[in-house]
Amino acid sequence: MKKILFMFIAIMLVFSGLGVGALKDFEQNTQLNGGYDMVIIAPLKFKLPAQSLIKHKNNHGVQTTFKSTKSIYNEYNGRDEAEDIKLFIKDAIEELHVKYVLLLGGRSVFYPKWNVPVRYVELDDGTQRYTRFFSDLYYADIYKDGGTNFEDWDSNGDDIFAEWGKDQLDLHPDVYVGRLPCRTFIDARIVTKKIIDYENSAYGQQWFNKFVLIGGDTFPDYPGYEGEETCDFVAGYMDDFEKIKLYTSTGNLTGHEDVTNAINDGCGFLFSRAKGGQDRMRTNLPEGDEIIVMHNKYVSDYKNKGKYPICVLGECIHAKLDVAIANFFKFKKGEPNYYQQDCIYDCIAWNLVKKNNGGAIAVLSNTNICYGTSGDANGNGIPDDAESFGGRLAVEIFRWYGEEEIDILGEIHYKTVDEYLFDFTVSTNKFHCKSVMEWILIGDPSLKIGGYS
Repeated sequence: MKKILFMFIAIMLVFSGLGVGALKDFEQNTQLNGGYDMVIIAPLKFKLPAQSLIKHKNNHGVQTTFKSTKSIYNEYNGRDEAEDIKLFIKDAIEELHVKYVLLLGGRSVFYPKWNVPVRYVELDDGTQRYTRFFSDLYYADIYKDGGTNFEDWDSNGDDIFAEWGKDQLDLHPDVYVGRLPCRTFIDARIVTKKIIDYENSAYGQQWFNKFVLIGGDTFPDYPGYEGEETCDFVAGYMDDFEKIKLYTSTGNLTGHEDVTNAINDGCGFLFSRAKGGQDRMRTNLPEGDEIIVMHNKYVSDYKNKGKYPICVLGECIHAKLDVAIANFFKFKKGEPNYYQQDCIYDCIAWNLVKKNNGGAIAVLSNTNICYGTSGDANGNGIPDDAESFGGRLAVEIFRWYGEEEIDILGEIHYKTVDEYLFDFTVSTNKFHCKSVMEWILIGDPSLKIGGYS
């Protein structure tokens, strides 16, 4: 009778989100001896696929543990759930010695709930759109004052975060953060399996040594092909790769089919510098006509199973993870920060990563409107587009990999942001500030680029 009663209680606790899962979660996080390399933060409903990834990571020497959002909210007393998570990350750094944080969860299917919340910031850049957007840099920037105090992104204490002109921000990342913004258990199972397969099988494969570059005439009103010029500059960092240049000026890029074919052939990296959108990528032909070269509706055509690229999409708003069909009602009411383009199920960056048996293994892109330039005003032979704002951040990914030979994706993402903060006056220039805050890694921060040997 006692055995039956225990089993009944255990079953009830599991279904309530407590009990066995939560107890294991607690026990796993009290094993502080030696610490961990990575923590996966997720709701309990994603724990099963997370455990598969944990086993894989541990087998490759990346000691990984799990922490549920539920346990974090129970244990911490921040002003909201996002701050609870940030306070836990601080403790994970100091007590568990964690250097990678994987946020396994995005917007829930039950709008407007989040599986793992985002932090919205306030910055009006004068583009007449989106004075409010989210930034995962919030979860990486843990300390201020030279590492002595907790950085809450609200220095004036008014509960409005990263408010331009009012809050003083550190912004320098202290931990490598990536997000896999899963809505469902199926999403979590697909993306964790892709990571495991990639790290186990990509090493030494011929397809990995291909580098696809997508460019055209980004600014038709100005001379030159800005996107192609930036692509050519990036190509110089990747000497050991076969370059597949999809350019409108050469006739190699005439529509989305060219991109689909290149992806399906397999490539280690894909870089683009064109024009963005929540669900699409665009550029211009030599005669000025605009073409769509990537779109959510074409992602289903990507049949590159086991040959997943890291995509660096250097355009606006591809990583707007807070899109939702229910945004339609806010758009119709005329609420600021909501536009018709936001009334879709998923952004293209996440669609690429969550695509089963195809798409990308990770995407680095922007959560909001970013900036680009044209020409070479200082005459140094480097396109101005590659020297500042979103172009600079995107380009530096390949320098850190190709020249500095860093092969951990989250570390590269971290360094692009940290270096930018040292090189530009972010505290006094809203465009530089926004550039680093919107630069996101959709992927595993501990990802071994090219897989394990």
